[in-house]
Amino acid sequence: MRENLDPKTRLTDGNAMFRRMTDPEQLSCLSKAHEPFIAILTCSDARVDPAKVFNLSLGDAFVVRVAGNTVSDPGVLGSLEYAVDCLEVGALLVLGHTECGAIRETYECADHGNLEETLKNIECAKSRLGSADAKNHALVAESNIRLQLRRLEDTSTVIRDAMTRGKLEMFGAVLDVGTGAVKFI
Repeated sequence: MRENLDPKTRLTDGNAMFRRMTDPEQLSCLSKAHEPFIAILTCSDARVDPAKVFNLSLGDAFVVRVAGNTVSDPGVLGSLEYAVDCLEVGALLVLGHTECGAIRETYECADHGNLEETLKNIECAKSRLGSADAKNHALVAESNIRLQLRRLEDTSTVIRDAMTRGKLEMFGAVLDVGTGAVKFI
């Protein structure tokens, strides 16, 4: 349900509450060092907030959000490589979710302009399933997560090298937006 406040007022009020509830010392420490333990590639869907889903604190996760949680954009891959190479995160999670709008759009066959590469990624994930399973959105979400994990390892020497050296663990998970439960795959 949407609030009746205008967006800027809602954000201003939210920031004031954040500042009241956050330890100034924590903010001071975080301003000096950015040391997340994990990088998370997830969907930009408003129902999927890794900080809330995993009860993370400020600074815990380097989060990259894009429709369909795909690696189809070079900026997404570059951001994750930055987290692995420069921030030295020890884990990388690809987090998909049920009821994904990007997956639903692959069944609509409409022209989506700049979302085309993302939808092609999801179509590829669907094609890895049998015809009956390709109609099941939850199975497509899981297939897409597996495909993105494979693409991260296959297309990024930074990520592949970190895994080979034992510096990076990669895994996937799907969030059930109806229950809040996460299933690691």
